[in-house]
Amino acid sequence: MIKDEPAQLPLLNQETVFSGRIWDVREDTFQFGDEQLTRDYIVHPGAVGVIALNDLGQMLLVQQYRHSQRKLMWEPPAGLLDVANENPLDAAKRELQEETGYLASDWRVLFDFAPSAGSSSELIRCYLATGLELHEEGRPEAEGEERHMKVQWVPVGEVMEAIHTGSISNSLLITGTFALLAAMADPDSIVRDGDAPWVARES
Repeated sequence: MIKDEPAQLPLLNQETVFSGRIWDVREDTFQFGDEQLTRDYIVHPGAVGVIALNDLGQMLLVQQYRHSQRKLMWEPPAGLLDVANENPLDAAKRELQEETGYLASDWRVLFDFAPSAGSSSELIRCYLATGLELHEEGRPEAEGEERHMKVQWVPVGEVMEAIHTGSISNSLLITGTFALLAAMADPDSIVRDGDAPWVARES
């Protein structure tokens, strides 16, 4: 089986060239074989996403304004791992409830991925959540872009049609939908326990 391998290259210099509200940009100079290379990349805390599916074959999605794209984009519930020492599964449960007002009784890991490995240290864990029910207090008060988010149940077939026509472009929604279809066809070969080790993050 193929497997990503950690590579500890000699680091010659490291500098934070930009410090932002959420993430920084770092410049590393390192030895790569007989060359010295310099690369800039975003230092990202990581994130979790939730593909939430009900018994009717509908996905629970949010529509959120993304300023970098100048769009209201359909996405799965998701959020940063920006709470110190928070377990990723607990973070996913928190994000689902904060963004949609829903709780889930069953959690599985769908996949882990690095959405932009050439320019960011970001790693995302995507969960499959089922057994959905609305929290008795509903969705908590939000702020910023999340204050105006629309929450909607969308049939998987409609999401697939939107992917096919190019009407949606959120990477987590697209990859999560295809992973969901694979899990529906053969769950034993795709999903893992909700608390399965996050090998990429641990290494």
